[in-house]
Amino acid sequence: LLMVLALAGVSVAGMAQAETPVEKYSVATNSFWSNWFIQANVAGSAFYSNEEKGLGYSKSPFKGFRNNLGFSVAVGKWFTPGLGLRTKFQGVWGRQVYDDVKHTRHMWTLNENVLFNLSNMLYGYNPERVWNFVPFLGGGINRNCSDNNYAMNLSFGILNTFRVSNKVGINFELGWNYAEEDFDGISAGKGSRIWEGKDNRLYAEVGLTFN
Repeated sequence: LLMVLALAGVSVAGMAQAETPVEKYSVATNSFWSNWFIQANVAGSAFYSNEEKGLGYSKSPFKGFRNNLGFSVAVGKWFTPGLGLRTKFQGVWGRQVYDDVKHTRHMWTLNENVLFNLSNMLYGYNPERVWNFVPFLGGGINRNCSDNNYAMNLSFGILNTFRVSNKVGINFELGWNYAEEDFDGISAGKGSRIWEGKDNRLYAEVGLTFN
């Protein structure tokens, strides 16, 4: 990444010398306190455990033994129009899926995400753009409060933001938290493949972003 940035800098410097005005190729940096945002969302989650392998339960995320409601809050910063970081808390109700009966657990997830605003990367920065398409990836920890258990996790997803004003936006997010097999409090080791060998949480969220 550093090599690519260095080559890009040399290229931009060369163009700046050859073209006028120079400002066309200059970069303006803001202070550390600029370009922060806060998000608050309501969420629907579906849980898929490694204990259910081979039991034939419905995979529908709308089944009562599999889904639950929750919320999330996040704070983040854009370092460039295309690259940002976000710290996100998700909680606090989950499911333990080892049969087709509802088993509620108190759970939370704390993740650090790297955000890639592909709309700005591909089409240029535009503060008036209505819709921004932002894939992300990251990792962090899960906490199962009901069973007094911690587990590591990876996170992947797509954040969609819709501009309402300069300070407020609506966001819709789809994501996947991929956790260690004992996250749900049961450490039975069933399955070895990526999906069946771990505890998985799929979620959809909708909320507000405050810039």
